[in-house]
Amino acid sequence: MTEAANRTLQRGLTILELLSEHPEGLELHEIARELALPKSSAHNLMQTLLTLRYVRLTPASRYQMTLKTFEVGAAVVQTTDVTQVLRQYMQQAFADCNETMHCGVLSGKEVLYIDKIESTQSIRMASHVGIRMPLYATAMGKAFLAEMTDAEIRALYPEGVLPPLTGRTIADVEELIAQLSIIRERGWAMEDQENAENVSCVGVAILGRDGRPAYALSISAPSFRMTEERRENCAALLRRAKRRIERVLRAL
Repeated sequence: MTEAANRTLQRGLTILELLSEHPEGLELHEIARELALPKSSAHNLMQTLLTLRYVRLTPASRYQMTLKTFEVGAAVVQTTDVTQVLRQYMQQAFADCNETMHCGVLSGKEVLYIDKIESTQSIRMASHVGIRMPLYATAMGKAFLAEMTDAEIRALYPEGVLPPLTGRTIADVEELIAQLSIIRERGWAMEDQENAENVSCVGVAILGRDGRPAYALSISAPSFRMTEERRENCAALLRRAKRRIERVLRAL
């Protein structure tokens, strides 16, 4: 009985997490599909959430979260430490990939690594908290640069030449700017053996309340494991973490 009740609670909370990512609301069949639930089970769960006023049903038959969820969350925000928020969502992404994760901040022309979760796999990336790396040669750094204008980037590197770290490092500012245009369009950055041989990374920037990049997250793996499919999966995990962290930062 307890196990069944816990499963119901888990599903209800998962529904709230799902709705938090869709402020426009979702129809019942969409919720059932996303959570792989029978429509009847999804309906029962939604009726409970409606009764408790955690969700509302719009005239267009879409379920949306109510301000009651904000009221509950606001009590937590008052005592929230940003580093705890970053670590929590890093751990969630890590649980789905088991690859080395980093968190960094912008420090001039470099990324300063402030947190790391180490992969448990036998072959993994060698790095440590406190290290600084050039923006143009890392996924986190490129994610930061993609939030800047082309003029700001040219001003950052007026000489137009970038010192290479490996044979794959982008060494020309205009080539870097062309790649950043792609990064802005797809919403995530990558580097393939540009910072270290045989290591590939995917990264995203986290925007603060002022709309400027405050943090960045990355997932790093040996290049042979970072296939195109793997890269897309890692990017999806990071973008989900980005959305959730930014929601919390806006509330702080």
